[in-house]
Amino acid sequence: MANTILILGNGFDIAMGRKTKYTDFVEFEKQLFSNPDEKLQEFLQAKSISIEKYKDNLYLKFITENKDTLGDNWSNLEIMISQLADAIMYFKENMKLLYDSSDIHPIRKSRDSLKNETNFSAKYFIVEVFAPLYSHYEWKFLDRDLVLNKLNYIFIEQLNLLTELLEIYLSYLDYLDFDIQRLEASLTALDAISDLSNSSVLNFNYTNTSGHLYGTSEKKTHFIHGRIDLDRTFSRINTMVFGIEDKEINVNSDLIPYQKYYQRVVKETGKKFEDFFCIRNLKKRDIPGSNLQTIQGTSKNIVVFGHSVDPLDKEIFQKCFELTITRKYNSRFIFTYFDEQAKRSIIKNLAIILGKEKLIELTGKQKIVFIKSDDKDGMKDALLP
Repeated sequence: MANTILILGNGFDIAMGRKTKYTDFVEFEKQLFSNPDEKLQEFLQAKSISIEKYKDNLYLKFITENKDTLGDNWSNLEIMISQLADAIMYFKENMKLLYDSSDIHPIRKSRDSLKNETNFSAKYFIVEVFAPLYSHYEWKFLDRDLVLNKLNYIFIEQLNLLTELLEIYLSYLDYLDFDIQRLEASLTALDAISDLSNSSVLNFNYTNTSGHLYGTSEKKTHFIHGRIDLDRTFSRINTMVFGIEDKEINVNSDLIPYQKYYQRVVKETGKKFEDFFCIRNLKKRDIPGSNLQTIQGTSKNIVVFGHSVDPLDKEIFQKCFELTITRKYNSRFIFTYFDEQAKRSIIKNLAIILGKEKLIELTGKQKIVFIKSDDKDGMKDALLP
């Protein structure tokens, strides 16, 4: 029987009926500071959580002001973080424009000129928040270079606080879903996989939903972006990676703290998932009636469920494909999709990650197939034996 590797994105948690969309998180933040219910108050008290430092987060403020442009994907939220980081870098190169356009200037220049710039919303937001920060921290006696460094540091700290707040929300959601409501698995194409609990799991989520609902093993799960762990059972630090793609060849010291690869190194999320693609642990078994032996589990089904395959995570997917090509066993990537629009998006992203020719080759050889996320029979047919 083939081994199974599950690659899970946030769509998996959503398919299981969990409120893990970024919009759910934003609504939680509003409830937290306006009208927390009794269960939430009890949870915060039990975990000794003080919420004051999370109030008025600059990223959530920007998100709220631009929510109509976000869409439903977490990757879009990460894009907005990228836009703010890019805006700060822009003003590091154009300091005079920032000073002249903000309220600290005695005769403030019109900001209409910014409307002709790319990334206008983020640049305008930086201009808006600059004056209050400038006044609060008394930056008027500092060189402008140092002021922009301090501004960048504030946004890095705000991103860290946003990540902590997300950990609080998802931990509270775990409490509601698994301790209070006793959530059960929804019917999906995954039900076609026998012995699902024995799968290796490359988990892009911060939650361990597959462990709760399917009994997948902690030892065989890699939380590539870290995990929620309020009690610090598994690590002494917050290991959650929440940031942006590394778009530059050269290292930019100002942007590094925002970038996922840097956070993965600092938070030591590791490369455990690479072991899932190895064959060294496979066992030989005798073939009845002969002196021959065969290797058990020489095929691998790599089932991608609930992940948009966004190029933000391209280096991980490239590594997964590379590992299957270099290993001497049969393998198949099975990408599940919610609807036709999602399927087209996945194919577009695969073309970006693999290149057009490689994608055509792998789909032609049935090394890559696509199955609707609720099509159990389709999954059964697609699985390698």
